[in-house]
Amino acid sequence: MKKITRADIQYGEPLPFSVHDTDGRLLLRKGYVITIPGHIEKLVTRGVLIGDDHSSSGDSAAASTSTRNSTPPPVSQPVYDQMDGLVLNLKHILTTALKSPEQIDLPARIRNLAGNLQALCQEDLDSALAAPYLDIHNPYIVVHQIMGAILTEIIAGRKGLESNERLPLVCAALTRDIGQLAIQSELDKCNGPLPPELSQAMLEHPTRGIKILGGAGVADTAWLNAVRQHHERLDGSGYPLNLRDNEVGLGARMLAIADTYSAMTKPRSYRSKAHAPQNALRDIYLKKDSHMDGELIQVLIKEIGTMPPGTVVRLKNGEIAVVKNRAAKAAETTVYSVYDTKGMPLFSPIRRETQSPDFEITGMVPFAECRSAAVTIKRLWVK
Repeated sequence: MKKITRADIQYGEPLPFSVHDTDGRLLLRKGYVITIPGHIEKLVTRGVLIGDDHSSSGDSAAASTSTRNSTPPPVSQPVYDQMDGLVLNLKHILTTALKSPEQIDLPARIRNLAGNLQALCQEDLDSALAAPYLDIHNPYIVVHQIMGAILTEIIAGRKGLESNERLPLVCAALTRDIGQLAIQSELDKCNGPLPPELSQAMLEHPTRGIKILGGAGVADTAWLNAVRQHHERLDGSGYPLNLRDNEVGLGARMLAIADTYSAMTKPRSYRSKAHAPQNALRDIYLKKDSHMDGELIQVLIKEIGTMPPGTVVRLKNGEIAVVKNRAAKAAETTVYSVYDTKGMPLFSPIRRETQSPDFEITGMVPFAECRSAAVTIKRLWVK
């Protein structure tokens, strides 16, 4: 076995060999996909070894036997940072699928990413929720898919679906706007209402998405139906099929809520300014049972709270703070101040108890107005 080099690993591609530590213990099995850029550098720095996967020697067989049941130790990295890695991975997948579809196994790559996302939600859901909401660096369309996938995983889990049943719905959420990618650059240039040709193209993007996914080899009906129907509405006002009531599948109902919440809380040039999470949830709730499934809306609100992690708030004493953890009631929310009473960014977040009269929440603040404190805010989830 030889030491691994940076050139030996392709980010986002299955490992062509197993990876062992310097004592010969298995760390990563052949076929594992590294989706976090920092992992590669850490492996190289550690001086890990490339396994001889094709060797039939007794020593190799013994090493294989001794490590067969070992679990690869995780490379220590906060979930908040790992979510950024998933965004970059999805960006690469979608870009390749659009420009060079023959060079990528889209169904396998998306399933792998969806499984990683599910694992991160299990590990630290607060960080998983906060990361895409506070992401101002990556393209809207990609972050929008990630956020919607997290919310879909949450709703489906609360509805009692097993992990393998949730997986195709998370895959659908990650690819629900793949039919929109070809026109995204034009959408990003718009400042105000869309021109008629772009409006029509938007109405057709679920149908285009199904064609792209089908052409790439996606055959899972739960995945395809959720993408096809995610803009349908229970009162028949949706598109492209104008389905009503029970004609809209469960997966599509979940995606509709997740897609709408994400779209409302992430700003775009051709839409009005982003809503605060609390206001977005309120507006979605007002459409329960007419446009979207009321039971599923309540499931989401119960799970993430009316002020999900990442929500920026103003306190009674004038400080601006960020919600770190989910809470069942707004009055029980614990926040960390990131701006002092004079509007100056703090170097380190300061915990505030909102039950205290001085630290009561008095209003919402758009995250776009707090970018100067982005580093301080990140410290809430990255030690």
